[in-house]
Amino acid sequence: MGRAGVIGIAAAAALALAAPASAASRIAYSAGSPSQVFTVGANGGPAQQLTHDAAGAAHPAWSPDGRFVAYDVGGRRIAVADASGGGERIIAINQSGIDPTWSPDASRIAFTGVEYDENGNPETTSIYVMHADGSSYVRIGTGSEPDWSPKSDWIVYRSNAANSDGCPGIWRMRSDGSDNRSVAPGYLNDDGSTCSGGGADPSVAPNGKRVAFVSPDGTTIFTTSLYGGRHHRVVRDATAKSSPVFSPDGRWIVYSAGGGLWKVKAKGGKPKRVASAAGPVAW
Repeated sequence: MGRAGVIGIAAAAALALAAPASAASRIAYSAGSPSQVFTVGANGGPAQQLTHDAAGAAHPAWSPDGRFVAYDVGGRRIAVADASGGGERIIAINQSGIDPTWSPDASRIAFTGVEYDENGNPETTSIYVMHADGSSYVRIGTGSEPDWSPKSDWIVYRSNAANSDGCPGIWRMRSDGSDNRSVAPGYLNDDGSTCSGGGADPSVAPNGKRVAFVSPDGTTIFTTSLYGGRHHRVVRDATAKSSPVFSPDGRWIVYSAGGGLWKVKAKGGKPKRVASAAGPVAW
């Protein structure tokens, strides 16, 4: 990537808090084959395609002010574009990366670093943090699916199975990898062959108090305190679910299920369909 690309991304980060949020009325998601990034109104309506990458694009993440969207391309590169999909810039790092998430001041991006086997299948995953221009990226621990808390004090993530006796769970750590603690841990049952607890796809509420996540069997979306404790069930049915994300005001949770995009009140209730097809989501 040329110097102009680096400067462009750095400028994007500097502007991130300069304007009111413009993404609050739009939900970003990935869908299709190869996957591309789309946006749709929070109450549904026509979808707008943002990316047209031949290798596919997925895991969108809005910048804090809604001016930019980060996503991964081809399961290996992190890119940033403006909110309309223009001006795509690949962040040049010597690490395969997916699932980016912005720090609240937009100066840094956390992402999942992936090491692939000889057949192209994910082998190991780790959490990295870098400056928004791709410089000074560092590995802070094993895991995947990071999400930054609104005060930058925590990164919530899904643990690797190898770190949880084969039962992945939801954990949190500081942006330097320290103070690693469980939020919704997974653990082996007494028979030693099945797991209880744990989950996937964590997302922190805008007030930083709650974490939404999907149950291990994919049927239920829960919320729990950032510090762990009792789980509150938001929605449960037989349809496999993924990628629950809070609305900017914290009142709603949007998620993917059954080839569609749905939203439900964060306290629970009847889900409403927003779009006809969806993968990973950002709001």
